Amino acid sequence: MSHNTRISRSHWFASISLAVLGIIFLTNWPNYYYTILGGPPTTLYYAIAGIMASMLIFIRPSALNPLLNEPLLYWFVVYAITGLLWLVLIDDGYLDLENRGWRVRFLMMLLFAVSLVLASATDLHRLVWIWFGCALFAAICFWVDFLKPAFFVPFDNELSNPGRASGWFLNANMAGNALILMCIAAMPFVHMRMRVLLAMIMLIGVFPTFSRSSLLLAILVTAVWVWRGQFNKKTFIALLIVTPLSVAICSELFMRGIGSPDINYENVMNRLSFFKSMSEVDDDSANERRHVAELGWQKFTEEPLLGFGAGKMDADSRTWGYSQSTHNMYLMLVLEQGLFGGILYLSFIGIIYIRGMRLYRHGLSRQECDTGTALVLIAIYFAFLGFFSHTMLSEAVGIITLASLLAEERKAIGRTQAALFEGRPVETGKTDSYKLWVGK
Repeated sequence: MSHNTRISRSHWFASISLAVLGIIFLTNWPNYYYTILGGPPTTLYYAIAGIMASMLIFIRPSALNPLLNEPLLYWFVVYAITGLLWLVLIDDGYLDLENRGWRVRFLMMLLFAVSLVLASATDLHRLVWIWFGCALFAAICFWVDFLKPAFFVPFDNELSNPGRASGWFLNANMAGNALILMCIAAMPFVHMRMRVLLAMIMLIGVFPTFSRSSLLLAILVTAVWVWRGQFNKKTFIALLIVTPLSVAICSELFMRGIGSPDINYENVMNRLSFFKSMSEVDDDSANERRHVAELGWQKFTEEPLLGFGAGKMDADSRTWGYSQSTHNMYLMLVLEQGLFGGILYLSFIGIIYIRGMRLYRHGLSRQECDTGTALVLIAIYFAFLGFFSHTMLSEAVGIITLASLLAEERKAIGRTQAALFEGRPVETGKTDSYKLWVGK
């Protein structure tokens, strides 16, 4: 087999594999199938992903090089190994196999490695419609879930939460987060005239989740898109025109759904009232989060240096007096691994932010600079939602989109360095987005 033929076959294999993984994980099918329909354990899908990456490396061994040169891979290695090490040390050498905390870390490390290997060997422009389609599918499912509360999760299931839509994602907060991530990742690769549609999918789709953190983040992301020139003048005007229409459609659908006797009316209205007064004084969910945060800080002061071990929040939280987990990534990691855990999460956010800013400043095309903006938004995503969720590093959507964009960032920086090495004039594409606003 010739070298060019091998490259071509590996490229198509990587594209198809990453597309399949995108459809599987970006819809949260493994978790939904296992939890609601009694399907196989979710680890089966991670094993399939590992096999796909192994086959690509067998066909084209050089596909491993981008992974070995990826700093964030070594962050995940540290994250996974220290999680296991901390647990063993805290428990005096005893390893509880029922503890999911350390196993999830290794699974996320595997998914990150697989996604980066596959994305490095393919062209993300061919996959953007997978991300776009999954975002549209999720938004439709959320509204169906709101209008028909038992359509995805039966009322007798403990995960049922009528009134707050989640579709296949089972949890409304995770559902809103996942939709925003898919839209952030797809935006750089979507044609200008389709970007308004993507923005509206995000804003309309996230509404029926009634996740306040997701709604606020969606507004912030849209503002950054406008600020950083993700829309030209024509598409921006179109965005201004369709926004009132979208609000009218959402209002009509909301009024139809909220009247259903199956919906938890009080919960939904309390969440919406937050945006009127920006106050959470009488909100049960907010009060609960404050309560577990106080308990978490109290436990942290007991073991500020070492923490209690990875996964201990899931295993021991109820014996500590928690009704729920911390709902906070920062607090959860310092509880699990002390100050080291907090530094670990901050370094994760910092690496993504620095990589995004580097690409934004040095990208040779508008699309490359837009990819840098997407990475910065993902860093903001982990930083902002880390205050409201403790599952940020165990959600497959975030891992796959992050790995794919980092693979694209490495390719783009490589092109910039090659241009400098060859002595070709280098003009960044950052200014292109601003030229669109002045009509040049």
